[in-house]
Amino acid sequence: MSLMSIAFATVLLVAGCTTAILGNHPPQSLPEGPGLAAKHPGDMGIEADPLVVFAENFELPTFEAVAKRWEDVSHPELMSLSDDKPAPSGGKRSLLVRHVGGETVGGHLYRRLQPGYDRLFVRFYVKFADDCFPIHHFFHVGGYNPSTSWAQGGAGVRPSGDERFSVGLEPFGKSWTWDFYAYWMEMRGSPPRGQTWGNVFVRAPKPKVGRNVWQCVEAMIQMNDVGDSNGELALWVDGKRISHLGKGFPMGKWTFDRFLPGEGGESVRWSDEKKAPEYSSVSREGKPFEGFRWRKDEKLKLNFLWVLVYITDAPKGHVSNVWFDDIVVAKEYIGPAVAR
Repeated sequence: MSLMSIAFATVLLVAGCTTAILGNHPPQSLPEGPGLAAKHPGDMGIEADPLVVFAENFELPTFEAVAKRWEDVSHPELMSLSDDKPAPSGGKRSLLVRHVGGETVGGHLYRRLQPGYDRLFVRFYVKFADDCFPIHHFFHVGGYNPSTSWAQGGAGVRPSGDERFSVGLEPFGKSWTWDFYAYWMEMRGSPPRGQTWGNVFVRAPKPKVGRNVWQCVEAMIQMNDVGDSNGELALWVDGKRISHLGKGFPMGKWTFDRFLPGEGGESVRWSDEKKAPEYSSVSREGKPFEGFRWRKDEKLKLNFLWVLVYITDAPKGHVSNVWFDDIVVAKEYIGPAVAR
């Protein structure tokens, strides 16, 4: 074999190893900036694109008409159509959801995404008022088996892998930073009893949630093959890719229910068998993320969209306003809307 052939074979070997380490979709394979929306300026007509599964622009004459497009509407009296909208939107309206302290925990819109999908991108615009109180839970995407026309519970309970999973896109608490809040069959628990609340993944510095400004938020969820942990999760804010996790990437460590990309050293997990913390040491760079085993049954697919404003701690009578617009669910990366 010539020196050139040896060198070429070495390159192929290294490339193959790299591909194995990074999994099916290495981070650089996901785009940033313009996407499917760039083909539809102002998002006009995007609902007719063959790659789009569902789109909601809140452009119907009344909220009552909009509500008919959703299967479950909680506290419709808290929702109305507003003239406020993102600058690049081609429409004239958005959805305003109000929360009143001491009256309810909030309202929601819920619908199924039929027939169910193995990979979806979900994009929405959101704006929080300056005096909006911290959000407890927010925008969720996931799957139920069988699918239902209403959002199910399960807080604090690890899914079994054949009945449900969910991913929340959350403007976390008083810190007002974007992160995931994920429930799946291999999610990590926390002390003192190993309870399982949503796991989080975005590294510091976490992207800040804008106040009194429209932000474009997008997520990608890739289901795993049954028997493998090759599921994926990604997040964009204003067209910038913030996070992408899959089998073998990124490097990092677990601290109970938080995966910390780019960090190494002492790692700790809650052991259900020992009913106690279990410590281990990883390299300074961390160890590869194991990927997501969202399911153990092929029938569990991405099949619901749940738009909620859930606030549990606000002064009595205080009004928190949150606006939504231009929600798009598609089979490819959507990206921010572009002006007409």
